[in-house]
Amino acid sequence: MPARRVRLTRAGWVAVVVAGVLVVGLAVVVVRLITPPDCVVRSGGRTVELDQRDAERASTAVAAVVRRKGTPATARSAVARTLSSSAADSRAIAGALTGHLRAALSCRHGGSSRSESNRLDSRGLTRRAEAVRQDLLAAFGPLPLGGYAPGGVHAGHMPGSAHYEGRAVDVFFRPINRVDKVQGWALAQYLVANAHRLAINTVIFDAMIWTARRGAEGWRTYQVDTRGKTMRVARVLEHRDHVHVDVAD
Repeated sequence: MPARRVRLTRAGWVAVVVAGVLVVGLAVVVVRLITPPDCVVRSGGRTVELDQRDAERASTAVAAVVRRKGTPATARSAVARTLSSSAADSRAIAGALTGHLRAALSCRHGGSSRSESNRLDSRGLTRRAEAVRQDLLAAFGPLPLGGYAPGGVHAGHMPGSAHYEGRAVDVFFRPINRVDKVQGWALAQYLVANAHRLAINTVIFDAMIWTARRGAEGWRTYQVDTRGKTMRVARVLEHRDHVHVDVAD
């Protein structure tokens, strides 16, 4: 006996389409709940989620404002234009990327699963570390850089430091004051926003640390033994006066 063909009425087709849309919508919600955002900005009780590409685009736009010594309002406008974000979200993102919000932006991704040559260039940096150096200069203009030297660095850092492998760069913000803290945080959070693109493993500033390995935890307190050290030395060890960045090996 042949199977009966079922004919759907117009209302029936509408019901099927609506059910399909609901299923797809539910699937999207489930995926979002299971997969955390690439990057987040936390400002007070507000959390703004960003995908990796948007974090990079916003950081580039705001770095141009910081380089020109633009106002917070200019930075907010740059974010809004770049991301088409709301006024509140633009304010939070700009606040982090201009450095006015300390440790507010964090991302989950960074580093690299692929190793690179340990060969050092004429400055004493690996290819990835040199790429970070050039990227920072392009984004922010002239900067007081250090932590590397022709032929490599052999002293002056903690045991096991990435500086000894030519994988690290320091950016100095001295003296330690409010203005330099803001500038340091602008640069530090730019690096985190671009950690995936630049294969960055670690960023340290102002006694806080972000690592690609624990990126999902965001910024954490940087703990270092300063017992018996002078206040000046302790501040250097805690990275109060400079941003440290190192790349994957």
